Formats: sequence, C-alpha cells, structure tokens
Amino acid sequence: MTNFRKMLLSTAAVGLVAVAATSTTSAGEVEKKFAWSGQVNRTIATGDDGEETFLIHEDGNMSGSRARMKASAKTEAMTIGATIELAMQAGKGVSQHNAGSDGFSIRHSYVHVSNSMGKLDFGDTAHAGESFAVLDMSNTGNAEGLVVTAFDAIKFKDSGSADGLPAAGVAVSKGHGSDFSAGRGSGASYTTPSINGFKAKISGVNDGGTAGEITYGGNFSGTKLKAGYTYMNIAGDKTENKQGYGLGISLASGLNLSGNYKFIEKDSKQNAANNDDPSVIYGKIGYKMPAITSLGTTNIAVSYRKAEDVTITGDDFEAYSFLVNQGVNDYGTTVYGGFSNIAYDTTLADFDDINGIFMGMKVVF
Repeated sequence: MTNFRKMLLSTAAVGLVAVAATSTTSAGEVEKKFAWSGQVNRTIATGDDGEETFLIHEDGNMSGSRARMKASAKTEAMTIGATIELAMQAGKGVSQHNAGSDGFSIRHSYVHVSNSMGKLDFGDTAHAGESFAVLDMSNTGNAEGLVVTAFDAIKFKDSGSADGLPAAGVAVSKGHGSDFSAGRGSGASYTTPSINGFKAKISGVNDGGTAGEITYGGNFSGTKLKAGYTYMNIAGDKTENKQGYGLGISLASGLNLSGNYKFIEKDSKQNAANNDDPSVIYGKIGYKMPAITSLGTTNIAVSYRKAEDVTITGDDFEAYSFLVNQGVNDYGTTVYGGFSNIAYDTTLADFDDINGIFMGMKVVF
C-alpha cells in the first residue's frame, strides 16, 4: 500500500510538471500577485486547579500569532505559487508559576503548482493527515478544537501537590493527547480536483512516511454536510498508524453538529507490554445565531472531549466546554471565550478537576 501511494504521488507530479513545461502562455498573460498577511492572537485565562487559582496571559493556543508572504503567477491554464509563514508567539505555554516562552519558527515554506488536474505542493507545510485534523461546523474554532484547548499548559494537581507548585509533568495537553495528526513537515502532496464534492489528498514526507485523506462536502437545500477520513503511517514514529474520522452537519436554521474520532495503533515492537491503543472522541453542538449585532456573526457551542490510554493504559481524560465566537468583521477581528471543566485520572492518581474561564482576541491583517 505504501508503494502504491508513492507511485500515485509520483505520477501526479509528473503530470502536473509536464503540463507546466508544455504551456505556451506568454509572460504578458500571466497575472502576478504578492501579499503580506498575518494575525496577532492573545488569550487571558483564569481558573482553579483544585488547590489554588491561576491567571495566565499567553499567545493564542488555537491559532497563534503569525506573519506570512504569498506570491503567485496565474493564467487560465495554471497557477504557480509560493508561501512562507512564520510563527511569532510571545508567551507560549504559560502555566501556573511558569511564564512560558517566546517562540519563532517556520510554519510553512513551500511552492505549489495547480491546474485542472489538481494541485501539487512541495516543501514544509501541512500534508495529508495534518490538514484534516478535525471537522468543526460551529465556527467556534478560535476558542477550542480537537488538538488544542485554552488550558493546555495548565498542570493537574491533587491533594498531595505542594502549595504553589504544579504537579510534575501532567499537563492538560498531555492528558488529552494533543497531536493525533501527521504534523507539518517537509514532503510533497497531491490534491485531486473536487469531484461531486469528494476530494482526496496523498502525501510522502521525509524518511518515507506516507499519509492520505479523503473528504466530502455538499449543500442540500441549505443543509451542509462534511465528512472525512485520514490515514497516516509516520516513519520513525512509535506507532503502526494513526487514523481519524469526522462528520459534520449544519442546518439552515443555524443548528450544527460535529463529531470526530481518532485513534493510534501502536507499533507491536514498541508495545511489548500490550498496552491499549490511545483514542479520542471530540464533538460539538453549536448554533449560528441570527444577527444580534451589526458587528458580525455570533456563534455558540458546547463541546465534549474524551481521551483514553493516551499517556498510560487506564488513564481517562474528560472535558466539557461552553464556547462563544463573536466576529467584528469591519475591523478584521474576532473576540472569543468560554468556560471549561476538565478532569483527568490514572490508575495511580486521582487528580482534581480544572475549572476555568477564558477570553481572547484575534486581529487579522
């Protein structure tokens, strides 16, 4: 199966490059564009970890501050482009008594070619398995998603935790298994054109890792439906594969429902103890409200997350959140916030719940 995916990716690359090489379009017919864009996203969160209260200020967890440069050359037959995106996050990973750190990294650096046959990406970017991380129809993704919460760096405590100190090593992100995706990396991806709402993507990345995904989107008299499946075989990882399913429905009335299930099949050589495979269920029930203000759209949702066996066999993570996302469209701004109750236990420890509220502002330019 791996060799087939590589052959398919190579065939797509040859086809797209051949079309590019034989194009007779003159330079005068090429539309060229270059643009700067980006965002700054800041979050404030406060709550109680069962032993004491906390207050944190940090760069947005769900969608951190960044700047990007995009260039493209386009004709009726073909588009060639390039993207560089830099993450610039001040105060990332803030927890109780930990100021976090400032981060600067490359999020994307790739070139792409697209025509009627599809799109080919070369470089360091989101390949198959990372781009389809979760289906969310609620438009509250600025507040929370499957991969990240506003409290990811907060550490669980129990009655034995020393006053003023976090519990060692048990952060919210570790409890829910923050990364069930293929991640971003260097490689090549081919994305098919949309065929009756279906689209497929296949990728080959460094060290021979492969991934594929298939998604569907349709609109039936105002009812929107989305679905997806992804499979990842990551070279050098301590897993046999990672898989994920997602389904989302949005009604014309504004009511929407999103459900996701992801799991990791452990490598038998790395799992001599025969531990259970990690899994996570994540869903939202949301409502896109009628215009209650001229500022922009208002979206609310209730989310539920359950992760099992992520850190060790027998651990159990469960969280409920109420989420709000308010657009301030004329200013390129989104204001978001919510409340979360987060519980985590293992066979060795019974941790206190974390309860907290948060709010943030993302300004896009």
